[in-house]
Amino acid sequence: MEGIIEAIYSFDHSALLFIQENLRFEALTPLMKGVSISVNLGALWVILSGVMLCFKKTRMIGALALTSLLLALLCNNVIIKNLVGRTRPYDLYADLIPLIKKPHDASFASGHTTASFAAAVTYIRFFSKPISAIILCYAALVGISRLYLGVHYPTDVICGCLIGISSALLVYSVYSKKFDLARYRMR
Repeated sequence: MEGIIEAIYSFDHSALLFIQENLRFEALTPLMKGVSISVNLGALWVILSGVMLCFKKTRMIGALALTSLLLALLCNNVIIKNLVGRTRPYDLYADLIPLIKKPHDASFASGHTTASFAAAVTYIRFFSKPISAIILCYAALVGISRLYLGVHYPTDVICGCLIGISSALLVYSVYSKKFDLARYRMR
């Protein structure tokens, strides 16, 4: 087991060094910062879902997304981050330089990515393919931005994605037992 953990850390470190040394560009940095900031505390997703609550046609979508975000928050930020307590990459490796103010909570799993996929996977069940593709790409860009900015390991982002997806699927499953969710599709 120790060998597997060492291999994961080695992969994570190498991937972050590659990003830092080969993929960071001055012109790209403001975009990555903006993407990351847009979902601080899940803000973008909470606001979008809150707006959806205001309209009868999208109220159920907003409720599902907010419930998915809440479940993802509880699972990731309250339980998993505290149980795992993984050190941020810049605190473990002196050669990794973050591009934003250093977060002080645990690294595993990425809360930004978790929230983004919890909301995105909820939304894509209801919106057209073009809109769903944009939403999903934005969620993926959030995860990439956390790597680009040097505040998460790749495995933090991958697991955040999986936690977000799982939260959305579980919430959808529970709601679908009580409501006919197909009628809320916007396609």
